[in-house]
Amino acid sequence: MITDTGDIVNAPAGDTLSGAARENTFSIGRYLPLTVEDAVTGPGTPAGNSLRTDIIHQAERIAGEPLPAEKLNSDFGFIILSLSLLLLTMLIVMARKTVIAGLSSLSFRRQPLAVPPATSEVLTWPPVIRNIYSALNIGLFAAVSLLSGGIVEPDGTAGFAWLTAIVAGAFIAGLMLRHLTSIVTAEVTGWKNPLREYMNVIYNVWFTTALILFPLNAIIIFSPLNNPLPFIVAGLAGSAILLIIRALKLLVIFRNGHISILYYILYLCALEVLPVLVILKIVGVF
Repeated sequence: MITDTGDIVNAPAGDTLSGAARENTFSIGRYLPLTVEDAVTGPGTPAGNSLRTDIIHQAERIAGEPLPAEKLNSDFGFIILSLSLLLLTMLIVMARKTVIAGLSSLSFRRQPLAVPPATSEVLTWPPVIRNIYSALNIGLFAAVSLLSGGIVEPDGTAGFAWLTAIVAGAFIAGLMLRHLTSIVTAEVTGWKNPLREYMNVIYNVWFTTALILFPLNAIIIFSPLNNPLPFIVAGLAGSAILLIIRALKLLVIFRNGHISILYYILYLCALEVLPVLVILKIVGVF
């Protein structure tokens, strides 16, 4: 075997500079590298070559501020509104004439003479569904108003549900107490037809109020509102107008029944104004 030896040329080594090499990569904290190109110079910001490679150890965690508790439980609101929509659908589909006749009884126009519903008819299914619908929406709106206005502080996620249940139960109890009082008054005075007609007006006023409060409840609970106060005021204003209509309707009923105006004033003071004053006193308004 014959091998040839090639020429070998020795290339001189490149010049080297003595001294510390310039570092272009730095470390912020423990994990985030920063290069000179990433450094942003400006007022109050050090240049890239003045950055130091300090390591900041996160040995202590800074306590953050806890998030405030949710005042309104949207899941519970969805359940109540869905149940209310189901009850309203049942009334419209299977008792449409009863609903229309009840709403038309609030008009001040002269209505054709009709026999008012008897007290036993209140326990039939259309009035029961109507009153449950009214209690659910009025109780839900009262709870939303009290919690959103800061009058009542939320007690966890279940506070909204408990407050709604308490208001709705109190509403049903007050409605039944008013009904029993009217029955006793009718038996004592003999004003059966006027008081039956007025109780029908009471039920339909609350039902109309619930119809107004239903969309307001949905807007307040599910819409990202910064200030729900205008919708709360709108609901209270609508309820107040309907209560004034109820009082005027009672005056018309007493006038058509040839009942003295003194009894009208006595009835308002005993069964309209006094319960409201007692409730306000219990709440602590005055």
